[in-house]
Amino acid sequence: MARLQPSRSISQADLLRLLREARTWLDSAPGQMLLEAERAAQREVLPQCFGQHLVQYGLAPWLLDPDDKVMRHHWHLDMETRPGTLAVEEARWPFSPQSLDTVVLHHGLDFSLSPQTLLREASQAVRAGGHLLIFGFNPLSSWGVPHYLGQSWLGQAGFVRPGRLADWLELLGFAVEKRLDGCYRPPLLSPAWLQRLSFVERLGEQRLLPGGGFYCLLARRQMYGALPQRQRGMAFPTLTLPPLAAGSRHTHKRER
Repeated sequence: MARLQPSRSISQADLLRLLREARTWLDSAPGQMLLEAERAAQREVLPQCFGQHLVQYGLAPWLLDPDDKVMRHHWHLDMETRPGTLAVEEARWPFSPQSLDTVVLHHGLDFSLSPQTLLREASQAVRAGGHLLIFGFNPLSSWGVPHYLGQSWLGQAGFVRPGRLADWLELLGFAVEKRLDGCYRPPLLSPAWLQRLSFVERLGEQRLLPGGGFYCLLARRQMYGALPQRQRGMAFPTLTLPPLAAGSRHTHKRER
């Protein structure tokens, strides 16, 4: 099995700047195309998740539609203070171990000080039989071109290959149950060109091609032996968050 390896460092200030730039980009034509496709993917896979406690974290922790209540208790976590979200450190979530039914990481690994640390923290909060739903940018796609060329915020975001992510999940006791791909068109800023290339999107979706700009992995935590007793209470300690020290992650060409 592959071991989780440390990567190069990025400061918290640079990470927050990168995150804000990417969130501004979400209002553009390719940003809206991405969110629309990812909402469709999430609506397709979430019915396979059961329980009452769901958490979303990452680039757009509000990914679920406001009126889409798939579980009774629903939280949005974020790296910075925003209305309707709970500010947390990526390496210290305010939940008891195995207290959540589903955790959604919306490009959380692409915008993190350490993808391995974030994935480990999120996985520890998922109960046996619960699910991790992970969205990531696919470096083996047209979206990977600006990443490797260092263009815009895509050149600084971390791109983790889905195969590598599946290895990490296996180390943490998860098995990938489903994979979806989307956004086969390149992230062009021109709405007209995106419309002209809509046939590329239809072709990729019809043939279930693996080269989409994003991937969506649904992974389930395996149950070995007897089920551990679930902790009913959720720990919400006083969130006094000191500034994060420089963490570790690739800022360029993580998976080259």
